[in-house]
Amino acid sequence: MSTHRLWILAFALSNCVAQTPPPAHLTSEQDHQRVMDELHITSLRRGPDGDPKSPNAANVDESKTPAYSLPDPLVLKNGKKVKNAKIWWKQRRPEIVEDFDREVYGRMPKALPKVNWEVVSTTKEANGGFPVITKKLAGHVDNTSYPAVTVNIDLTLSTPADAKGPVPVIMEFGLSAETLALIKKRFTDAQWAALVGSGPPWQQQVLAKGWGYATIIPTSVQADNGEGLTEGIIGLVNKGQPRKLDDWGSLRAWGWGASRALDYFETDKSVDAKRVAIEGLSRYGKAALVAMAYDSRFAVGFIASSGEGGAKIMRRKFGEQVENVAATSEYHWMADNFIKYAGPLTPDDLPVDAHELVALCAPRPVFISSGSLQVEGGWIDGRGMFLGGVGAGPVYKLLGKKDLGTTEFPPMETTLIDGDIGFRQHGGGHTAGPNWPTFLTFASRYFGGPAPEIALTFDDLPSHGPLPPGMTRAEVAKSIIHALQTANAPPTFGFVNAARIAKEPESEEVLKLWRDAGLPLGNHAFTHMNLDKNSAEAFEQDVLGNESTLQKYMAGQDWHWLRYPYLNEGDTTEKHKAVADLKKHGYRVAQVTASFGDYAYNAPYVRCLAKSDQDAIEQLKKSYMEGAGESLFEAQKNSNFLYGRDIKHIMLLHIGSFETVMFPSLLDLFKQHGFRIVSLPEAESDKAYAIEPELTANWDGTLLEQMMSAKHIRENPRGDERIAELEKVCQ
Repeated sequence: MSTHRLWILAFALSNCVAQTPPPAHLTSEQDHQRVMDELHITSLRRGPDGDPKSPNAANVDESKTPAYSLPDPLVLKNGKKVKNAKIWWKQRRPEIVEDFDREVYGRMPKALPKVNWEVVSTTKEANGGFPVITKKLAGHVDNTSYPAVTVNIDLTLSTPADAKGPVPVIMEFGLSAETLALIKKRFTDAQWAALVGSGPPWQQQVLAKGWGYATIIPTSVQADNGEGLTEGIIGLVNKGQPRKLDDWGSLRAWGWGASRALDYFETDKSVDAKRVAIEGLSRYGKAALVAMAYDSRFAVGFIASSGEGGAKIMRRKFGEQVENVAATSEYHWMADNFIKYAGPLTPDDLPVDAHELVALCAPRPVFISSGSLQVEGGWIDGRGMFLGGVGAGPVYKLLGKKDLGTTEFPPMETTLIDGDIGFRQHGGGHTAGPNWPTFLTFASRYFGGPAPEIALTFDDLPSHGPLPPGMTRAEVAKSIIHALQTANAPPTFGFVNAARIAKEPESEEVLKLWRDAGLPLGNHAFTHMNLDKNSAEAFEQDVLGNESTLQKYMAGQDWHWLRYPYLNEGDTTEKHKAVADLKKHGYRVAQVTASFGDYAYNAPYVRCLAKSDQDAIEQLKKSYMEGAGESLFEAQKNSNFLYGRDIKHIMLLHIGSFETVMFPSLLDLFKQHGFRIVSLPEAESDKAYAIEPELTANWDGTLLEQMMSAKHIRENPRGDERIAELEKVCQ
């Protein structure tokens, strides 16, 4: 079962769990027929099916997508061009809003009841090791005008417990914790993993930034079905009567609920209400875009897999179509007038399209997210959503902002966040999960705070791990050096075990290539000796025995950086202090804060190549990237816990064959997370590296792991299990 169909099932189950049926009013089918009668429509065109095996399957073949023309967001209805921002704000934008109000999403009533917010509970808790204060809130909507309908908005807000002042907040349209728990029981572990994705939950990623998060339950505002249109906020305002043709639908009602949550945030001293982002997936992605377009107080939007009725161009004959949204299962999202574009009118008759909805968000930043065509499927139309962003670009530029920077649909997992419209198509299914790090990087540009920094270092020069037949050590080095140069990385340290040269004399070419590229070398002990298993005296001699090679290649430059093999700095106090005397030889310790066992991928990679097992290699790639992402997250999380901030990080890598495959993707991962690559000396200029862990034994692991151990809260690294599994691959 595809992840998109799993999400459909999850939303259906959430409606069964979270909503009680309204009193005996019109069913969705009866109300839909009522609308058709009012519009004098006898039939509608059938929409395509989401099942690719159906004879009526939606088109997912780009070559079969017919041409179309879009309304120009910068041409007034009188045909005149919009030449400046004043005309946009005073004339063209109101024209577009009116068209969306009348024909697409419906008009919000002029008189709406007041919402009184109650803090139901305040709890101090921990989320993934982050201390937070969580408030459960209820927004009681004044129903004195029609007591038969009661509306209470369900909202939770969590902010860092140790925050020194108001923080930015990311608010998600989501499901309640109780509903999620009940839904989860209906899925296997594999299906649930496909549904929610892997890696740290988005809430923990937000906390790692020092920000807060909130979840609003849309169905507490308005039901997600046609039967509920005489209930919820729409039914309350209409006093239980059916909608008029241009009345608002559920998407606008959900957006109204989000705006009322923002009203509350403006009163809460823990929230910086001028830095609140709105996020949603699928139908809630549509709602997030609508909320962003209609309420200028939302600072940033994360619009995930929103599809038809969201960021996707509605005129585009690819994936879900207007006819699907106009059918009985989805029409309630929109104004009743929208139904006529499924018969007798067509999407080409729409006065507006999705690019203009994105344009209504301008000049505020919007990030559009999609899954892959192969995994998520074509129903939500990733390219169509990208084109929605492209079409909004001229409006952003008119208002002095940057567009996407390209009109060409980018390769999968290409990050486009240099402008004020962002886009990324991740390699997963119908989930926002893999794009959360990219969005948080995107949002960081507007929410402030310094960019995270990281130094890259490579151990075990000149050789590490097995090589595939035909590959040389020199080719490995050239590949890594080229990737570093392409990324404009600063001089990157390689740490040498010179004893390897005796085993593979040809590998010494790696050191020459490294130095010819202007990259520095450091000491990793001559034989890669494990200090924990040897005496301090023997280890010191092993370090000094490496110096002749370093002097040969680093003449005139500083090479007195020591990387402990296995990151073992002594298992006893005496040994640790004795080896610290290496400082008398001018050495500084090359610390590490992020490591994920990249060395363990070389052997299975070579084995899988020998068996021509491409599927296994793809799994290795996925595992590698998950491990890298987790290591960055853990480093930032632990850094914030230990120092109250994100220190400059140092990542440990190895010069192996699989690195030639993965290093460009790893560099892109740093970009997604917003990391600026710095040199090792620049990273260790951070004052955190001057603090010695107060241990009594076992100075092992990364610096952050040692510091956590000193506080008696060190956890087993998540990567241990992953590395153990790699030993079984392609055996």
